[in-house]
Amino acid sequence: MRITITNEEFNNIQKILVQNDISLYERFNEEFKKSILSCTPKKIKATNKANIAKRRKSRNAITNAVNMLRFEDRDITVYSVAKTAAISYNTAKQYKDFILAQ
Repeated sequence: MRITITNEEFNNIQKILVQNDISLYERFNEEFKKSILSCTPKKIKATNKANIAKRRKSRNAITNAVNMLRFEDRDITVYSVAKTAAISYNTAKQYKDFILAQ
């Protein structure tokens, strides 16, 4: 499990662990070091590339769904586009302005 915390929260957790459980403190620091080392430029670039591809795929699916709904003379709503494009409603909702502009 991963959570995002601020540096201040991290430091406060460390102080609590030092006072109460040194083995847990050491484990906590070890996991922190692993997380820092795992964020390599290569992984960051690959993640960004995958996100761009996913957004492009979603946008194409939405465009096709809008065209299909228009061809079938059906209402074009976020829900109908999500259903037709076989994507989640939340993904379609992110493209609400794009859908309504079609």
